[in-house]
Amino acid sequence: MNSRERVLTTLAHGQPDRIPLDLGSTLVTGIMRNSYLRLAEHLGQKVTSLELYDSIQQLAVMEESILETLQVDTRGLIPNFGRKNPVLQEQNGVYHFTDEWSMVWEKPRDSLYFNLMESPLAGDITEKDIEDFPWPRGDDPALFEGLEKKAQRYYQNGYAVILESLCSGIFEMSCRMRGLEQFYMDLSLNPELAVKLLDKFVELKIQYYQAAAEKLGDYIQCVKEADDVAGQETLLMSPRMYRDLFKPRHKQLFDAQRKFFPPPFYIFLHSDGAIFDIIPDFIEIGVQILNPVQLTAQGMEAERIKSEYGKDLCFWGGGVNTQEILPTGTPQEVRQNVKDRIAALAPGGGYVFATVHNIQDDVPKENVIALFEAFKEMRNY
Repeated sequence: MNSRERVLTTLAHGQPDRIPLDLGSTLVTGIMRNSYLRLAEHLGQKVTSLELYDSIQQLAVMEESILETLQVDTRGLIPNFGRKNPVLQEQNGVYHFTDEWSMVWEKPRDSLYFNLMESPLAGDITEKDIEDFPWPRGDDPALFEGLEKKAQRYYQNGYAVILESLCSGIFEMSCRMRGLEQFYMDLSLNPELAVKLLDKFVELKIQYYQAAAEKLGDYIQCVKEADDVAGQETLLMSPRMYRDLFKPRHKQLFDAQRKFFPPPFYIFLHSDGAIFDIIPDFIEIGVQILNPVQLTAQGMEAERIKSEYGKDLCFWGGGVNTQEILPTGTPQEVRQNVKDRIAALAPGGGYVFATVHNIQDDVPKENVIALFEAFKEMRNY
């Protein structure tokens, strides 16, 4: 099998020749710059020019030679959005930039990440303020410059191709535009305003899907859509609120993807945290791939989700405990955790190996090496 056949087989709930591997294809399956440089050094690969595809999270663009060495089966298409190559300003040792949504991000020189510092729709606003805001277009041709040639090359070389979304999810983006506390207040006290903002992001994302499908649709197997609606212990909203306000809008997004992109195409949703109680809702609105499979969250045990939902969902992630074992465990603990996760999630297909979210900069080089060595030992069916 080539890589695309391998991924498509497992997404169809078949068992391929070996477990597919994703690394660096999306904003939630990547590796931060310093961990990447340490991995490259171990592999004997010289990084000649380090690029970032997400400055906020400091995610490194992986050189093709390293992806080939690790036998990564996926390739990602990252649109030219504001967090990719922002123009940075520096003042008193602090870097900052303003993205296309008018959000201001800052990072002290020695910090690992950019943090959101200003929300452009904070404070007392009306629905007209949302209407009049200078929104970027979801079908801006500049988003797609250079992507078609990449997509063609990845497809011709037999890889599974994933397109990154226009922006974070409709819930997350609304929290960022209004400020987290303010948007929660909107949901409870002014739901009409909250819905107006949510619907604007639905509109822009659907614009993006249509334009992307026209330019790239023949090469793409899924679009990574994301919305973190849960924390470590519970949902960030009641199940009722999710079903009333968010579920129908998520369904609009997935229905649009299915309309615009030709088969074989699969609906991919990233949602962190303790989402077990609404997994049936995800399935009902068409989700076929669940990421990142945060198995350390409440109720998200690997055996349980595989047993109850393995016939309906493919699991993309969950490959190692990234909260505790990967950054602070021993290499042997990392190897054992990888083996345990594969044993629980991979049988019968329906599994793409990736870490739970991105590999952070605090992970020792020895543990990153142990991660991929263990996967190599376990990847064959």
